[in-house]
Amino acid sequence: MTFNSIEDFIDQYESVVREWFQFKNNANLTHVEEEDFWSELLVKIVQEDLLNKYNPDHYSKASFKTWLKRVLNNLYIDMSRKIAKGNWVPIDTTDDDEHLQILEERFNVDKNIEVDLDKDMIAKYVEDIPKVRDRILVKLKTYIDGSTVLDDEEYEYLENVSELSDVKGFISKNIYNRKAGMKDKDICKLLDMKEGTINTTYQRIVRKYITEPYTIYRAKYGKN
Repeated sequence: MTFNSIEDFIDQYESVVREWFQFKNNANLTHVEEEDFWSELLVKIVQEDLLNKYNPDHYSKASFKTWLKRVLNNLYIDMSRKIAKGNWVPIDTTDDDEHLQILEERFNVDKNIEVDLDKDMIAKYVEDIPKVRDRILVKLKTYIDGSTVLDDEEYEYLENVSELSDVKGFISKNIYNRKAGMKDKDICKLLDMKEGTINTTYQRIVRKYITEPYTIYRAKYGKN
């Protein structure tokens, strides 16, 4: 089983995952939110490159669907335990007011490289993301003290793809000043994207256009 992209996996297996989840959740004492589970799964797939790790020869000839259900079960157990212990924090939740710490956590800058995060440099990387929708997504999820505000081109884009009559007003009301980002459910209302795909798409964009060039730069030039 091979997939050209995470979108291929979503198209082919989202219904399978959600059906499995609903059956599992109904039989479990600890309630897990479906969208939280879906988002965690997609992020796990991207971060651990799971779709390229499946090999039937390594799993007793198990089909991809059988192997996937093992992954789902392990993730569900892990989430249930954290929820039961009060240790669960949804992906799009943050209570940290320290701008640079938020940036570091959001962008997962290589912990092996000692860096002083440069907010202006990060903002420049964001502005250089070529696709308007991708740039908007990163800005909405990483709004830091006004450093990632939308420009006229981006507002015009949102006005064309969103059904909201007052895009600027909606963003102003729902953006989290001095904190990192807007909730996925609110981003869905602005961009033509499913809620479950937002974090996965975000992770991919950030890795390609921000994390990799930033860590390469810092590894080469250090703190100076």
